[in-house]
Amino acid sequence: MQSPKSRRHQRAANARWREVAAQQERDAGIPDREPDTDARRDCVIDLRGAGGPLLRYEPRGGYIAWREIDEAGAALDCAALKTLIHRLADRLPPTLSMSR
Repeated sequence: MQSPKSRRHQRAANARWREVAAQQERDAGIPDREPDTDARRDCVIDLRGAGGPLLRYEPRGGYIAWREIDEAGAALDCAALKTLIHRLADRLPPTLSMSR
């Protein structure tokens, strides 16, 4: 009985096979796929009226993460957008409002 090949060996063999198959498709006239484009755009959140900052969020290409940038242009944080908004809400000062 043959011993099973290591996982590293299997990954290397699969990579070589994919490259050979891709070259055969190119030789047959099939073009490569266009790289995926990121459709996300920068967004601005202005919380100065509530005692907060003016922040810009930029998507990081190739990642799920977004970068949080302040008015001066310094990067403050980098995480998923939902996480950044939660952290921003935690940093906002508590406001007093009229109760019933």
